[in-house]
Amino acid sequence: MRLVLPIFVGIVLVVLAGQGFAEPPIPVPPPPPPDRLPDLPMGSAPIVVHAPPAAPDAAPLSGGVEVSQPLQPVGPLPKTAEPDSPTPSAEPITLPTDRNPRPGHVLGQFWDSDEFLLWWPKAQPLPPLITGSRTGVPLLGQPQTTLIVGNRGIDNQDIAGYRGTIGFSLNDEDTVGFEGKYFFLGTRTLTTSVSDLSSDRFRSLGLPYVNAVTGQEDVLTLASPGQSSAQLAASTTTRAQGAEANVVANLYAEPGLKLHALVGYRFLQVNEGLLIDETYLQYPTPQFGNTKTLGLIADQFDARNEFNGMQLGLLADAHHGMFYVELTGKVALGINTEVVRVDGVTHLITAANPVPILQSYPGGVYALPSNMGQIKQTAFAVVPEGIFKTGLKLGDRGRFYVGYNFLYLNNAVRAGNQVNTTINPAQIPLLNPGGTYTGPERPEATFTRSDFWLQGLIIGFETRF
Repeated sequence: MRLVLPIFVGIVLVVLAGQGFAEPPIPVPPPPPPDRLPDLPMGSAPIVVHAPPAAPDAAPLSGGVEVSQPLQPVGPLPKTAEPDSPTPSAEPITLPTDRNPRPGHVLGQFWDSDEFLLWWPKAQPLPPLITGSRTGVPLLGQPQTTLIVGNRGIDNQDIAGYRGTIGFSLNDEDTVGFEGKYFFLGTRTLTTSVSDLSSDRFRSLGLPYVNAVTGQEDVLTLASPGQSSAQLAASTTTRAQGAEANVVANLYAEPGLKLHALVGYRFLQVNEGLLIDETYLQYPTPQFGNTKTLGLIADQFDARNEFNGMQLGLLADAHHGMFYVELTGKVALGINTEVVRVDGVTHLITAANPVPILQSYPGGVYALPSNMGQIKQTAFAVVPEGIFKTGLKLGDRGRFYVGYNFLYLNNAVRAGNQVNTTINPAQIPLLNPGGTYTGPERPEATFTRSDFWLQGLIIGFETRF
């Protein structure tokens, strides 16, 4: 009985609990919308609707939004601003107003130029070489003596030449490139000659020198009235050529102005020569054995300069419309190899029966055995160059221009500077043919340096692609 009562009570509780869970939930009417509240009698207290609090165990979603949200009024969803989508825009079209309108493309893929040069070299320095007089001995310092050749250059005429340039870009942006140049000047020979047979202005002609034995001014008289006649000539020769190999890099580029830097190698060669030659006819006189003697005398002085060095430079290109101006400045530092060569010869032809006698001797008058030969030395040298160009642009690819060029070599040997006029007359073959001599060995070999420059006109045409 004690066991049956608890079992019965438990069954009753289970049945009651099952009925409670099986009952349907009481429906809760939804709250009226905010714009329509129920009509309330006058004087009634307002109804306050409280949103149910969120469940404490509601799990938040990513971004911090909870799963359970309070009820919200239903209405049209707000419009969401759509992200701005990039609209394709066409690149601006730039009309070609310059050969390289874009700052990043300033050199071009390929360029070249051809230039006609009309340059003047610095005149060769010359010591007193030929004197003349209408009466008496043509000795320097005498009132009647005229210096015909010496103490200044024979002349300073222009020399024609050519310079070519070729270059190409080394990168896709055309801001770094390589450029090569070569120029040459044709050989220019200037001559001054004088003879007592062609004019009465000078009846006596000679070659002046300082006598090394006496220390006084002296002269070798070649034309003398009634005794001999002569034709004397002095000639100077100049020729030059050069080459460059440069890397060109742009430093600044705008539509109207460009600035480039240059670094590279320069070669410059300058060759000069001085020839003094005489044709001498000795009349038959008792002093010379009553025989005719024909003398051919020559003195040759050559000077060669070969410069090799590294150079730096800047090039500025400014243009407006069709007109442009270009300025270039360079300076090269390096070694100049200098060579001086001195040579001379005397040929004497004496009338004799049945065959004339020919005799040849080393040495002339200024080039004698004591200074004949070759000397080679090297020296540090500087080669600056300045170029100015102005002209017209022919479209976007071509340019025609004129300009001025100045090229300078500060340390050079020149032919006229190598003449030593202090002479022991016993060495001169015409005065002492083949004989021995005493006294000082003069002239001595000299190696005198000076400067050299070229300047002149440029006319050229340039293309760039």
